[in-house]
Amino acid sequence: MPTKKLLVILNPVSGQGNYDEIKSEVETALADAGVSFELRETEGEGDAFRWAAEAGDFDLILVGGGDGTVMEAMSGCIENQHNVPLAQLPMGTANLLARALAIPTRIKKALTLALEGGVSTQMDVGYLPGMERYFAIVAGSGWDAQLIADADRDLKNRLGFFAYVIAGVKNLFRLQNSRILLKLDGREIRTKAHTVEVINVGEIYGTGIAIGNNLSPHDGRLDLAVIASSRWRGIFKLLWRLITKRFGDDSSLRYFSASRIEVEADPPLKLQIDGEAVGETPYQVIVIPNGANLVVPREYVEAKKLDFKELQ
Repeated sequence: MPTKKLLVILNPVSGQGNYDEIKSEVETALADAGVSFELRETEGEGDAFRWAAEAGDFDLILVGGGDGTVMEAMSGCIENQHNVPLAQLPMGTANLLARALAIPTRIKKALTLALEGGVSTQMDVGYLPGMERYFAIVAGSGWDAQLIADADRDLKNRLGFFAYVIAGVKNLFRLQNSRILLKLDGREIRTKAHTVEVINVGEIYGTGIAIGNNLSPHDGRLDLAVIASSRWRGIFKLLWRLITKRFGDDSSLRYFSASRIEVEADPPLKLQIDGEAVGETPYQVIVIPNGANLVVPREYVEAKKLDFKELQ
């Protein structure tokens, strides 16, 4: 049987862990597994994209970094359409995609999944044509985009995930509704809201944490949550609804679903995709069904009743 050939992409500045220790752990595990691997370390934006796009001769792409690094590598795979499975080593601050897909956040367990216990399955992705950007989790405009813009790298280095908490609480005092125009597969909806979320992944698997009913990254569509509560009483009521999973529509939280979405806002709302600030409204999003090929635990695909392939 031929030796498995891996491309390993690591981001040295992701998260708060000791990078040299993580790198050594990865190299040791791969050497012990008897696989052939090529390890590359990113130095700037675009490295992970380019290397993943050119990885058609590899059997597996192993990406160590945060959600941004993983999405950049995933985008390279999508652009070049080589369909090499991508496995994650969660090294970032939040690691939302890994958590959503039940991928262990401990490096040793994530390595074991990539090398022995995982299977590959397809997942939908969102695409913003005007920016030529893909996302796996969410394109959010409003409150979440503002807090991400405020939680800069220095603050995240010092406080980790709590940088997002602090920025989020601070921005709760500043919520103001904008006039929103939505175009959902050509249908126009006008409303007022302070936050519009285009959602691909709406559940952290196995935790009970969700932001809506049946928001699946495997159904060939995107979901939309429009949030309008801007007063403290309304915000706490909304949070309680999410905690207790009362997702029915009302004036403060409305859900939609579409394959092509356009969002306009007056005044404009800041925009983030998968935790990265990228600009502001207006923007257009389309879904790419089964656009990504990812390594996940077998329990995940069995619970979701998904097609999958064994890793060779």
